[in-house]
Amino acid sequence: LMPEIFRGKEIIIVADRAKMRETPVAFSDVPKADMQRKLGSRDLPLILNDTPGVYATAQGGGAGDSRINVRGFDQRNVAVMINGVPVNDMENGWVYWSNWDGLSDVTSSIQVQRGLGASNLAIASVGGTMNIITDIASQRRGFKLKQEAGNNAFYKTTLNFSSGLIDKKTAFTVGMTRKSSEGLPAQAWSSAWAYFGALSFLASDTHKIDLFVTGAPQRHGHRLYKQSIATFDADYARSLGIDVADARNYGVNYNPNWGRSPFSSYQEYYNGSVHDARDSAIIMERENFYHKPQANLNWYWTPSAQFMLSNVLYFSRGKGGGTGRLGASPGALADGSINWQRVADELNTQPASEANSDLVDAGEVGADEIAAQTIIRNSVNQHFWYGYLGTAEYHLSDIYKLTFGTDLRYYKGEHWREVRNLLGADYYVFEWDNNATTSVKRLGDRVAYHNDGLTRWGGGFAQLEGQFDKFTAFLSTSGSMTGYKRIDYFRAKVDGDWDQTAWENFPGYTMKVGGNYNATPTVNVYANMGWLSTAPKFDSVYHYDNSLYDPTFNEKVASFELGAGYFKRGMFTGNANFYYTKWIDRSWPKSIYSEELDQSFRFLLNGIDALHTGVELDLKARPHDKFEVRGMVSLGNWEWLNDVDVTFSPEEDPETIGEFQVYAKGLKVGDAAQKTMRLSGAVFPTRGLYASLGVRRFMDHYAKFDPANRTDPDDREQSWKLPDYNLVDLHASYTLPGASFSNMKLRLHVFNLLDERYVSDADDGDGHDAASARVFLGLGRRWNISLSYDY
Repeated sequence: LMPEIFRGKEIIIVADRAKMRETPVAFSDVPKADMQRKLGSRDLPLILNDTPGVYATAQGGGAGDSRINVRGFDQRNVAVMINGVPVNDMENGWVYWSNWDGLSDVTSSIQVQRGLGASNLAIASVGGTMNIITDIASQRRGFKLKQEAGNNAFYKTTLNFSSGLIDKKTAFTVGMTRKSSEGLPAQAWSSAWAYFGALSFLASDTHKIDLFVTGAPQRHGHRLYKQSIATFDADYARSLGIDVADARNYGVNYNPNWGRSPFSSYQEYYNGSVHDARDSAIIMERENFYHKPQANLNWYWTPSAQFMLSNVLYFSRGKGGGTGRLGASPGALADGSINWQRVADELNTQPASEANSDLVDAGEVGADEIAAQTIIRNSVNQHFWYGYLGTAEYHLSDIYKLTFGTDLRYYKGEHWREVRNLLGADYYVFEWDNNATTSVKRLGDRVAYHNDGLTRWGGGFAQLEGQFDKFTAFLSTSGSMTGYKRIDYFRAKVDGDWDQTAWENFPGYTMKVGGNYNATPTVNVYANMGWLSTAPKFDSVYHYDNSLYDPTFNEKVASFELGAGYFKRGMFTGNANFYYTKWIDRSWPKSIYSEELDQSFRFLLNGIDALHTGVELDLKARPHDKFEVRGMVSLGNWEWLNDVDVTFSPEEDPETIGEFQVYAKGLKVGDAAQKTMRLSGAVFPTRGLYASLGVRRFMDHYAKFDPANRTDPDDREQSWKLPDYNLVDLHASYTLPGASFSNMKLRLHVFNLLDERYVSDADDGDGHDAASARVFLGLGRRWNISLSYDY
């Protein structure tokens, strides 16, 4: 589980990689060859639908807006790492895949360890760990040019160059990608760049230094709002028994987050300056713009065959945000698009002399300036993230190996909203900044909120591994201390300083043990168990007024796995496992109105437990050198275990006892298909030709809901169960014949070949049925074709 060292071959970063017939955890590897054959420039998580326990969707269909669930846990509870460095958001745990656009072009492999996994770090890997390993600085000098095209004016150009080994010590690889698309959902356009660099330097036989840099400045149109099924497709809604008398039937690619511009031209403010509109004919209500470069500096020291030290220093700076509307709603036109014309004709028409005469008298605005009732705002998230990951490996003997190290992180997230587009007006009034000199806000001025979230993390870990003749085992533990602090710049200052909280610190730890036994040269069995106690997320510690949720709670996870594998090189690989994961003391921030105090107050609801169990099977067979079969079955049973009766007392009146009940016992966990299957066949008829056809089936998918909102004792109905569905994908590639074309490869991908109509994501409604659910329909048939040249 350590990085390998440059020894006359290419430089490889392993970073906590599980090994077949050795590491006693359930895992799946996706090598580069599989990504090239099947990904087709989709978001990276979507290829993982071929692995057990995974449910990944494109959600609204915007570039980089995908999400992934593992064993029923969303990506806030799946540890995502790049070259062994965690990248989940330090405040809320989410992963924004648009920040990593272009990473798929330089990914060497992906390993998904399901469950608590084998990682040494004290990370929230409740569902699993996803480790993305990037390409290395190649010894071979050369370049690669790749051009792609797809539906809806999708174009992508990729260029990579490798220096080859220089003076037997140095190698570097750099790459650049340009991508643009009109988007499959309406106005889900994208405009993105991506860059990558890897440098390796062999300072001596015992010292090696690696530098890795990647980034993806991008903008793309969002489709964020789920709709009723009948809003998208009346015929499909009718087939599900929904009354479609009032159906809007806008089409499967309908997007409510844009409208036609009433202005011949307009300007927008973002990233610190004013810009001309990308498209003056369109105004986007929802758009994402972001750039999050990340740099890793790795130093490896191997003074002897018994000892190795890995040091990773990393830095990431995120800059950008997302847009939305503030103020009065403009309504919608008959086609479902936003009625921006009403803003120009009615909402943003009143002169300051009528709307804000006091501000005119104070000289803060001109009498003829137009006041805005509706604007477009940016929600900015700017962060700075520093970290150090140090790992030492010491071979105590030929049998035992000790691994230990430290994990240090510091994160500062700066959050505010600002005026992006005044929609034909001259100013907007915002009165809730207690430190502002005026309530008049113009382009770039901050509104709504302005605060910083600070996180500091310190952790340590140790693992003892033993490798005997047929048996391997490990025992590991880790601990961490997470500290949070919040600063609010809109609240009134306190003694001349910004209103800020004290640091609040929360411990967390893991304990894991496992063993693998190779019963025969082809059969192995393994088992592992573990316990995780994880610190609460930032939003479960502080409220927007800097008050502290008190008390706060760690969430706990108990995990057990039992599995077996069969491996016959070149012919058959099969793995089967059973898992048991109990999520204990799940917490939610809640707000309750007290009639006794005539006010609302907040508390952290905890005590709801969930149990996730299941069996997983995957296999690969190569009965002939020209034919391959792969299959996967994942059968999960995930449900909430208990009702909760909580009592609480407000600080203002400790004698007042409030009660809050949740009725969640027996409800199925929503937001992912609990049962999935896959079967695919691939043929290699001649040298350089490849084709595969695969079908995936998704079953027992319950609509997403918040169990903390199930407060009616008479409402025990399950959330709406989505219809089961099948997806068929076709992939083919061909290496052109002849000496002049031997390095040219043509690839074709057709996703959802049969143009299946299905619901991929759903939020449960009051009726727990298809009619009241709000959904995203899955994307229809689409294609991607590419031509690449390697030299």
